[in-house]
Amino acid sequence: MMYDVPASPSMPSTPLAADQAHEQSGNESANDRLRDLVAASGLPTAVAMTVFNRGLGATGCTETQWKGFLADAGSARFVPLSDDWLSHAIEQFARIGVPGELA
Repeated sequence: MMYDVPASPSMPSTPLAADQAHEQSGNESANDRLRDLVAASGLPTAVAMTVFNRGLGATGCTETQWKGFLADAGSARFVPLSDDWLSHAIEQFARIGVPGELA
């Protein structure tokens, strides 16, 4: 069971329902862009999750959320990624040399 926790300055908001996801420019969702970042990094998904969680402390995403972010939109595991989380991901992956423009 997932809980809706209000966002704080150190924690990007996390939508909990698939219908809260919205499409980005070019019809590519935030989740698609995150998958592109992870793929471009060449890192195993567990290591990519560590990169993503940098700076979030205890408010970072869980393994279950991470797997949901990377799941296909039609799967039962899918968790939509908010713009705040995507911005955080782009920033963190840029720190290790993955360009945000590809996302």
